[in-house]
Amino acid sequence: MDRRLSAIVLLTLSIALFALAVLEISFPTVFSFGMRIQGLWRYRIWVGIGEVVASFLLVWPAFRLDADVAGRLLETASRLGLGGMFVFASWFKIQNPQGFAMLVAQYQFLPMWSVNLFALFMPQLEIWTGLTLIFTRWNRGASILLLVMFAAFIVALAQAVGRNLGITCGCFEIEGAVDKKEAWISLIRDLILLAPTIWLIKRPNRYLFRVWMDR
Repeated sequence: MDRRLSAIVLLTLSIALFALAVLEISFPTVFSFGMRIQGLWRYRIWVGIGEVVASFLLVWPAFRLDADVAGRLLETASRLGLGGMFVFASWFKIQNPQGFAMLVAQYQFLPMWSVNLFALFMPQLEIWTGLTLIFTRWNRGASILLLVMFAAFIVALAQAVGRNLGITCGCFEIEGAVDKKEAWISLIRDLILLAPTIWLIKRPNRYLFRVWMDR
């Protein structure tokens, strides 16, 4: 097997493991290959973290084999994955701004006068940033915005965990578990997603289709 094909295989496996890990951590009651035992959510979280570590370990040999094709494939997957995730996450919030405002209020983080304004503004920022990352050439600016949003989410979730608040994250749905492990799950996911976001900031501005055309 030549070096380019080997790099593609390794990086494809790495991307698949990373995507599976995000799903395991984000939706532990839906995506899980763990045994059905007491405290299952904890087992799934560690499975997800293990998958992330394995995916990172596969990236290095892929870049050693063919850095050019590995970089192009990783950029494509990161832009589609992060952009699509933010578009998906924004949809229910746009459909139900009142419900999202109630979720924002439960964090007890923003002044009450700003909650409704935030609930209207944030979903719009999420959907347009996601679309920008996928469909325009300004991927670096979109990635910086994603990094700022992740930082804000991490601070909000960390203070909720520190204060032992029972909350629903509000990341992908309005209804869900309402306890502190929900915040832990979301915090771990957002910390993991910092890695591809920071990596994308270092990539050149270009349309997604040009990732495979530029030399």
